[in-house]
Amino acid sequence: MNPQPPKLAQKLFDWFCGNAHVDDLRGDMEELFFINLKNKSRSYANKQYWKHMLQLIFSYAVKKRKRNAQHHHYSSSQISIAMVQNYIKVAFRSLYQHRYFTILNIAGLAIGMSISLLLISMYGYVRSADNFHTNPDRIYTVVTKRTEGIEERELASSPILLQEKLKTEIASIAQAVPIVNTFYGEIANSKDQLNMKGYYTNDTFLKTFNFPLIDGSAEALQKPYSIILTEKCANKIFGNTHVVGKTVEVKELGIFSITGVLKDYPKNTHFSFEALVSLSTLGNSYMADQQHWYEYNAQYNYFLAAENFKEEDIQSFFKKIEKELYANKNVKVEYELMPLREIITSEEGNAIGPKWELSGFIVFGIIALLILLPACFNYTNISLARALKRAKEIGIRKTMGGQKNQIFLQFITETVVVCLFALTGAWLILLFIRGEFQSMLVHASTLDLSVSGFTVFLFICLALLTGFVAGFFPALYFSRLNPVEAIKSKVSNRFWSGMRVRKYLTVFQFSLSFCFILSLVVFGRQYHEILHFDFGFQKENIVVVDLQNTKPELNKTLFSQVSGVESVSLSSGSPISASSHVWLENDVKDSIAATQLFIDNTFLQTFKIDLVVGNNFDSQGSNNRNKILVNETFLAKNKIRLQNIFSESYKIDGEDYQVIGVVKDFHFLPPPHPIQNFVFRYDETKFAYVNLLVNNSDNVFNLFTNLENAWKQTSQETKLKAKFFQDDLNESYLVYRYLLKMAGALGVFALSISVLGLLGMVVYTTQNRIKEISIRKTLGASIFNITLLLSKEYLRLLLFAIVVGIPLALFIYDSIFTRIPDYQSDLRISDLFLGALGLLIIGLCTITSQTYKTALLNPAETLKSE
Repeated sequence: MNPQPPKLAQKLFDWFCGNAHVDDLRGDMEELFFINLKNKSRSYANKQYWKHMLQLIFSYAVKKRKRNAQHHHYSSSQISIAMVQNYIKVAFRSLYQHRYFTILNIAGLAIGMSISLLLISMYGYVRSADNFHTNPDRIYTVVTKRTEGIEERELASSPILLQEKLKTEIASIAQAVPIVNTFYGEIANSKDQLNMKGYYTNDTFLKTFNFPLIDGSAEALQKPYSIILTEKCANKIFGNTHVVGKTVEVKELGIFSITGVLKDYPKNTHFSFEALVSLSTLGNSYMADQQHWYEYNAQYNYFLAAENFKEEDIQSFFKKIEKELYANKNVKVEYELMPLREIITSEEGNAIGPKWELSGFIVFGIIALLILLPACFNYTNISLARALKRAKEIGIRKTMGGQKNQIFLQFITETVVVCLFALTGAWLILLFIRGEFQSMLVHASTLDLSVSGFTVFLFICLALLTGFVAGFFPALYFSRLNPVEAIKSKVSNRFWSGMRVRKYLTVFQFSLSFCFILSLVVFGRQYHEILHFDFGFQKENIVVVDLQNTKPELNKTLFSQVSGVESVSLSSGSPISASSHVWLENDVKDSIAATQLFIDNTFLQTFKIDLVVGNNFDSQGSNNRNKILVNETFLAKNKIRLQNIFSESYKIDGEDYQVIGVVKDFHFLPPPHPIQNFVFRYDETKFAYVNLLVNNSDNVFNLFTNLENAWKQTSQETKLKAKFFQDDLNESYLVYRYLLKMAGALGVFALSISVLGLLGMVVYTTQNRIKEISIRKTLGASIFNITLLLSKEYLRLLLFAIVVGIPLALFIYDSIFTRIPDYQSDLRISDLFLGALGLLIIGLCTITSQTYKTALLNPAETLKSE
């Protein structure tokens, strides 16, 4: 018996090569085997045969023959323009033929892409921030990291004293720009009570930044009390921009000479000002105050670097300053450089103007992805579910010479066409939601979401990327179909359904929708609880009037004579705006921190705050000097017995104060915050508001008309500033209204996408089972039984989505909800029940709308057509 090559190696080679023509290669291996067998040992010949076989398996020659064997010998792997045009034509025909599913896919992708378009619009705006300056890449600001005890803060500000050292000691700095962000005041002699804000700075501001003057000169900020107005500000005050040479008086700040008018600057900047005031106005003492090295909250430093600037030089200079100034101090300050383009997305506190933190974009991007991905999953689900109907088309294309990459490209092209149509729908949705979205942002007036050429380019890129993501799996699946099995309609679905991915995606979508519905329920309950929260004082039917530096007692007397006013009091603020703090020292020199509010003797009566023990302030103001009222928490936290409170005395600002009464606890901070120490004091010079308890039965218009008439007796120059206290209180919780709107909008979007996907799957399933349903009806099945038969699988998925959604919702609650400022509500079982009930109702309506319709079909007509 003649020796033969190793059979295992032969079989492995034949299996790998398949139907590729490799007889010549196999013959060459056998020839080498027999040569080695003749000259060497049998084991050596076998070893060499295995070596040659493995080399061929990984060789380009075998790979090329295998690739060529997969296609007709007339087929071409080249992709021409004519072929792409044909793909687009076929895509339009296929989409038109299956219009219902096309509309579902376009609608779902449009909703999913709309949030992403909103994110892209914001990104386009932020990316263009401060790019209108002449040398944006050479402009820097100095930020600080401040450490005081165990507290660390990153600030956008830095000591203004630093700018002089930068100019004199760093040669590579062309311009150093100091800014003090404290200019704010009311225009005097103005009937409309106009306010103006801006920066104290010098001429280097105009030389460094590109804010062009339309009137005046670049040296307009040299003299003290010189001011430059923006066009908008000049028109607001004077009605025109021809104001150079005129003066403007700002209350408590002085009279300023207008030396220039700036052209209105673009919105896409991190600056926000109406006026620039000469820095010399603050005086030499302010500029030389060494305390600014430690207290610099409103001071900022910018500089324009020269061409030869090296960042290492200034960093070493900063280290030197830090060592000299803060080595033996309790306050440690570290200086760092920040390029101009990064300021608007920085995380530092006390920003000089509007900014859009990068962390916010990341959160927004995650939300946009959570909305967009389910829409892509819908397309993938529906496309793969319809695989059997398109299998013959793919089989014929492959039989005629179509290659894998060409089939893949065909289906990707079809998906891209769908996404481009969806892009139009997403743009229409963006136009609808853009204004509402801007109204919920803090710096809405500085945000411009108009479309530019760059954002249009990004929109198209998004559509193309979405098309690739949504169409990748269907295209990959169809490109791998065996042409023989496809033509015989014996398509194996193991690639997809074997992993049950479609069901997993459906569960994921509805779990996400469940979380959005739950957030809507929780925020809605939280907002309702806050609106009806018992703060411990009267909040209804109280009108708060701003005194505007008029005489408090005179206004109190005049307002008390107005019809419908039951009680009048004076205070330095309201119970929820008592933001000033005070330290009380007792006999053992311990200090007690407390929140304080200055009130008169009728304040407790007006706000209906109960006096637990002791006396109220006297009607004679002089008798109230050095007397205080405290709350119950003050006693509890300091372990003071109620009967001993009147023997307690404290020093405030070096003076002795006696406790004369204890008031019942009330909430002067947002509800989730615990009640802390609170002190009422009496000081006529601190009164800034009149509080009126009014009769609810009176006509509001008549009430405010009478108040206006009473006010005119006090001040003819200013208008009455009055509003209901409850409205002011409700406005302080607008964040919940915005969160409610946002959660509702995102919930509607997520749920709409899920419902559209579910609707598409139910429609396809019922269409494929029409013959089965007709036979069941002929055999006596009821409409209810048929509806239940078609619906039960999807009901299971909904229930499973709720089971998965509950731990997901708990995770979101712990990681997000509890971090929201002023959030107080716990996640309740009733919230989970309402969220699950809402999801089930919506899902059931979607499913039964199609299954019940199918169950009603006439079986005779259906079987006849079949």
